[in-house]
Amino acid sequence: MVAIGNGERCAFCEAGVGEMIVPITSGQALKKPKRLPQKLGMKLREKAEEMDSQPEELGVELILKELNEELDPDELVEHYQALSDKYLEEAKGLLSKGDLIQAQPFKKALMENASLKFWGATASAIKMVGAKRGLKLKKHGSLWSLVDTLAKESRDRDILRFFGEANTLHRNFYENEMTETAVETLAEDIEKLIERLRRFS
Repeated sequence: MVAIGNGERCAFCEAGVGEMIVPITSGQALKKPKRLPQKLGMKLREKAEEMDSQPEELGVELILKELNEELDPDELVEHYQALSDKYLEEAKGLLSKGDLIQAQPFKKALMENASLKFWGATASAIKMVGAKRGLKLKKHGSLWSLVDTLAKESRDRDILRFFGEANTLHRNFYENEMTETAVETLAEDIEKLIERLRRFS
């Protein structure tokens, strides 16, 4: 759960893409997730795509804006870490489901969704590093700039290469051309990238 201010939390990070918003006060237990109405969930996903963002990230931003609140730097780092972890686990789960499904159309859809989750995990991990440094990364180009800086600082050019692979997976969500083997192969490098990003301060 991510603190929003005044002791309130949001369960965005604990649901599927754009599934729910559950503002609760600190003392309350989260019982059953509340789902967004389908139309609202679709609008959130569409708007997130327009802004090159993830629905959960955009949802939290909209809530914060409406409440006239901001996450402090530590909360922002925690938020992006939680999103990155969530997306990575979901992506790996989708890949493992792909192993069980023989019907090609369903398998392609799983690979498409896994591609988006791996991209989301990567972008969130980069934004986490940016938050640690007091940066707010809103545009795709700002992610590239920070990745370039991190690669230079660490003298690790694989960071750039792996981020390029994450971009390929992002593009695959829209074009859905990659094979299951290709997605799985790039996914291995995405996990390496996220592990390296976690070491930065």
